[in-house]
Amino acid sequence: MTTDKACYVPGQSVVFVLSGNAPANAMVRYRHGSNILETHKLSEVMSDNKWSWTPPTTDYQGYLVEVYTEANNQTTILGTIAVDVSSDWRRFPRYGFVADFDNAGGSIDKNANIKSEMAYLNRLHINGVQFQDWQWMHHKPVKLDTNGSLIPWYKDISNRWVGVEYVKNYIAEQHKYGMKSIFYNLCFGAWKNAENDGVKPDWALLKKDGSGNFYQDYHALSSPWASNIYLQVPGNMEWQQYLADRNTEIYSHFDFDGFQIDQLGYRGDVYDARHKVVDLPASYKSFIHAMKSAHPDKCLIMNAVSGYGADNIVSSDVGFCYNEVWGNGNGYGGVSEADFANLLGIIQANDKYSDHQRQTVFAAYINYDKADNGGSGDKMVNTPGVLLTDAVIAALGGSHLEMGDHMLTREYFPAAPLSMSDALKTAMVRYYDFQTAYQNFLRGTTSKAAYLPKVSTSSNYSVNAWPPKSYSITTFAKKVGNCDVLHFLNFLNTDDLSWRDVWGTRTCPDKYTGIPITVTVNRKIDKVWVASPDSHAGAVQELVFTQKGDDVSFVLPSLEYWTMVVMEGPNDEDHVYITGEAVQLDGHDAYDLAYAVPMTNKGEGKVYKTTTYLKANELFKFTNGRDWRYCKSYCSVYKDYQFNSFVSLAHITTLGEDFKFMVPDAGYYDITIDLEKMRVYVTKAEHSGLSAIIADKSASGEFASWYSVSGVPVDKPRKGIYVNRGKKVLF
Repeated sequence: MTTDKACYVPGQSVVFVLSGNAPANAMVRYRHGSNILETHKLSEVMSDNKWSWTPPTTDYQGYLVEVYTEANNQTTILGTIAVDVSSDWRRFPRYGFVADFDNAGGSIDKNANIKSEMAYLNRLHINGVQFQDWQWMHHKPVKLDTNGSLIPWYKDISNRWVGVEYVKNYIAEQHKYGMKSIFYNLCFGAWKNAENDGVKPDWALLKKDGSGNFYQDYHALSSPWASNIYLQVPGNMEWQQYLADRNTEIYSHFDFDGFQIDQLGYRGDVYDARHKVVDLPASYKSFIHAMKSAHPDKCLIMNAVSGYGADNIVSSDVGFCYNEVWGNGNGYGGVSEADFANLLGIIQANDKYSDHQRQTVFAAYINYDKADNGGSGDKMVNTPGVLLTDAVIAALGGSHLEMGDHMLTREYFPAAPLSMSDALKTAMVRYYDFQTAYQNFLRGTTSKAAYLPKVSTSSNYSVNAWPPKSYSITTFAKKVGNCDVLHFLNFLNTDDLSWRDVWGTRTCPDKYTGIPITVTVNRKIDKVWVASPDSHAGAVQELVFTQKGDDVSFVLPSLEYWTMVVMEGPNDEDHVYITGEAVQLDGHDAYDLAYAVPMTNKGEGKVYKTTTYLKANELFKFTNGRDWRYCKSYCSVYKDYQFNSFVSLAHITTLGEDFKFMVPDAGYYDITIDLEKMRVYVTKAEHSGLSAIIADKSASGEFASWYSVSGVPVDKPRKGIYVNRGKKVLF
């Protein structure tokens, strides 16, 4: 099946085309998650293998459309396809690319190729396309004649021919499918002799050699490349205006929807023309602001190469987070940049920098060394390497830039040393259908909702919570609405924990079936269902399950690369507690949750507050329950994070190390935790004006009449401020 667009705005109808002949008893149904919205006999809605459907008008929703038959109480899935209803593609970006704009001297029908390439990207629901190396010169992307008209052909920096007709036709074809077209350029690049085009020497980004001599920084490119790329200070206001003017030329002649901004990562110590140190990340923020001010209706995306400058980039006005990841450096949390574990660290960092407002897209080059050595052997992309990496990225809530007229294996996008097998092309359809249909369960919330599930099995298979371990099933989970979404990732046959599969040697995993699973939960579960891009065409399968107390047990039907399990049930009321040595009561364990300090919510969304006594230089953290078997901890991003008179804000996380907080001085503190932005605020309490009286702990035994300052009844006062008979009492 195909659809007429890659994504739809609310209220638009979807047109489906079915290839082949469906059985006379075929049915079609439309699902959101496990919920069936409509069911019809296919022959009653389809004519000439076409039919239409108008989804609900709710924005930012994913759906799965199933064509199936039923006989003898058995359902057979004949085909599935996803539908994305989103008014803004940046909410759930599925980013692709194009990088070839030549007709090989007329020997190929390039326009026919454009149509077939974009039809495949449409089938993958790609909703944004990056145009790489489409421009003439970096500092002068559009080539115009003396009359200001486009010159139809020019050569790019690698001396490849670029046809203006084909750039425009790609854009037109993408817009037909509802995709956005984004042009690429560096934020600070110029060719040799750029001064002839108005680029000033005063804008140059400088470096210093071992003798103390300054020279312009550059990215070296040898023959047959047309020029080195000479770098400018991206924060220089005159350079910003110059490039904004060039972008005006771009938008005037090409119907692009935005600007993919690139950089070159860490450059060491760099200087401006006056030999003053340049803060490149701060320059990137300034550059983004200038580009947005010049063209406010256009989308901006900027590459954070190996995370360089990410905090400045992501906190700017960009559409989503874009991370080009490599394997030759250190990642987050002390792991290698090449490790699967680092991918979650990147997402968490981006969520923190963006206040959990922006999605993450990875430019992650699979089979890199194989591609760098001319294809080495079969000259094919290794399917198992792709599928496991895509499974992990999607399960964590990210997206992978990888698909164009070929699969991306190098940072030079036009390079296509490896080909895709037909089996991989088909698998990509299944994986992109899955990511789109279940986007609300995968990317409907950020890492703030993530947790490490408590999962066990009576089988002989090893099961561990994130991060991945060799020869084990790795689990990862998020709480999404009233659903616990658990991911099972298959590392049972490998000790290679890198996403890169550099030489294309990852082998196909064994497919395991009938795995008994038990998950510890803190609420009643009403439904358990499962879906996988590796089986049943990604369709929902409801599971029989049992719940005994806090344990939910079911049988996982199959696991090849990745299987998602969703457990639905009524939500318990949210609670937040403070625990640790800083609030420890005499005679009780520091982390005895029965004596944890409750925080209160006064109807301010997910904001909880309290005033309590904290001991000096003692540790504390937060939990969402009073039972360690299933409660979630809200911890510090850094070890022994200390609040003081200058530092009152910290970010919190539910994953990673069990890092805690502290204060330098004993006393009463006002504490606020915001679970929407994943922040905590701790400040010294001001007791003046509280009308509080100092009370002896034994002054009253009337514990039933005690309340917290927010009006919640308490069994027994402890250190803190409480209300008794209308008065605030300090214990």
